[in-house]
Amino acid sequence: MKRLLSKLLVLGFIYLVFSSKASAEMIFERAWGNDEDDQNLFRTPVALAKDESGNIYMADMGNHRIVKLNSSGNVLATFGKLGDKPGEFNMPFGVAIDNEGNILVADTGNYRIQKFNSNFQFIKSWGSKGIREGQFGFPREIAIDRDNNYYITDEFNHKIQKYNSNGEFLLTFGEYGKGNGQLALPQGIAISNNNEIYIADTYNNRIQIFDVNGNFKRKIGDLQQGIGPYQFYHPRGINFDKKSGSFYVADTYNNRIMKFNNYDQFLYATGGFPALVYPNQVLRSENGDLFISDTGNNRLVIYSEMGLSATYLKSIGNSRSGNSQYAGPYDVESDGNGNIFVSDSFNHRILKYNKNGDLISKWGSMFGIGGPLGYGIYPGQFFVPRQIAIDKYNNVYIADSVNHRIQKFNNSGVFLGTIGGFGTLFGYFQFPSGIAIDSRGNIFVADSENHRIQKFNSYFIFQKSWGNKGTGNGQFFQPMQLAIDSKDNVYVVDRINNRIQKFDNNGKFLTKWGTNNGSGHLDPLENWGEDSGDIFLPTGISIDQNDLVYVTDTSNNRVNVYDENGRFLEQFGSFSGLEGNFFSPQGIEITDTGEIVVVDGLLHRIQFFRR
Repeated sequence: MKRLLSKLLVLGFIYLVFSSKASAEMIFERAWGNDEDDQNLFRTPVALAKDESGNIYMADMGNHRIVKLNSSGNVLATFGKLGDKPGEFNMPFGVAIDNEGNILVADTGNYRIQKFNSNFQFIKSWGSKGIREGQFGFPREIAIDRDNNYYITDEFNHKIQKYNSNGEFLLTFGEYGKGNGQLALPQGIAISNNNEIYIADTYNNRIQIFDVNGNFKRKIGDLQQGIGPYQFYHPRGINFDKKSGSFYVADTYNNRIMKFNNYDQFLYATGGFPALVYPNQVLRSENGDLFISDTGNNRLVIYSEMGLSATYLKSIGNSRSGNSQYAGPYDVESDGNGNIFVSDSFNHRILKYNKNGDLISKWGSMFGIGGPLGYGIYPGQFFVPRQIAIDKYNNVYIADSVNHRIQKFNNSGVFLGTIGGFGTLFGYFQFPSGIAIDSRGNIFVADSENHRIQKFNSYFIFQKSWGNKGTGNGQFFQPMQLAIDSKDNVYVVDRINNRIQKFDNNGKFLTKWGTNNGSGHLDPLENWGEDSGDIFLPTGISIDQNDLVYVTDTSNNRVNVYDENGRFLEQFGSFSGLEGNFFSPQGIEITDTGEIVVVDGLLHRIQFFRR
């Protein structure tokens, strides 16, 4: 008995030491890419609105401000900065002009609506975080009816809230679901000449139409994503042309703009990747041009309509392509010499920094010049690069996703080899997002849209593959990043299933964890959790020297830490633009010196932490 008690005391001591290491306070150190941008440099532009003079207002979300432009696209002024005082914003997503010329802003990260007069003088605000009347889960966009009432898409509460012009609550409609009148993360909203409410029912891939009392009337599209004339893939923005009654939809994940007439009949579609990357809103100017928030490219673009088509005219906003400017950064990785590599996805390049944070080199088309046209298909060029892996010789491997290949470089960026191409056969990929290398040099690739993991030896010779689309053990739905522990086990971020899966080096399933204990679901909203240890649409993963597993819980805007068996230990970060917090964290790395480096995706910055 004494011997057993002694063993328990020793084990308890070990547990306490281990737990104290895991739960030491996470301290924010510094950030790259967090400098204040000038008025011609945008950071995740989203909603658009127009006043009676034809001026355009844009929610420049990542810069925590509203940008005012004239009808030619020239910037006139900017309003706001990061904060929670009147006139300050925390990641504003929505902007609208009411019938009296007042400016409404959905101050999303502060969970409130702010109202200003036409000179941007503060009038009032209302709202807080919550699910009750007058509270918001994620206030997104705003629409104004003919009686000057305000309608707000409350995205994470899956409903619409209606207020009068004094900010007094009137009613709410909608609830989570897939039936008529039910919503799933609604985002865009607009009101027709007939006073009908058009809502982008984003995750149900459709547009729903209601009357001003919230009664369902009809819908466009069904629950299935698609590219047809009456199909959508996560539509976001809607706006009407008041003269003709026609309306435009930003069909975000199809990277296109669609136009319908006043009878909801499809007229045309324009755009397409990479001309548009995740457009959020479209608005017809006074002279008939279309202003589009080209969100993934961090710019506004103007299209000119000609009959049943529209063509690119010009863009507004400088490229986010400076040495510490990013456009959709996805991953970060460090080598044995303390150098840090960043995959700057929508600049289509890799950036290499030394341990002091000085830029050493840029890799990619035109020496990594970046910008929306920085992509390429030749060796050494990239088209939306994703995860980075580094072997024991400090060679660098890149998941070059839209080129459907893996590229290998030496540490200085000299191209060494490639494998892949678009396809379903072994050795081919569909949008690979993850890559990791074990201690023996074997290469593991998350073949994301083939829903499988492929293993190659160090000579790029195929070894084996496992997985297919599903929720069972060893099945995946869009696997993203990968990591290897000290025992050469393989960890997979199984994104849509909201879980992590762990395998031995030969693909044998070992364990899983995440929301609902990693049970998985092909509809992530049916499997969404926010409690400790839950994850929602995760992306990144890294493992430290103690085999602690760090996961970017992307749509919960935090980082979770687990032990190697999936036992939850701690979390840090929350939804905010303040330093040390996140909006859509992507890749993560633990350096040899113990720094924790997180890619803060939609705020286009790299953040450093230390215990």
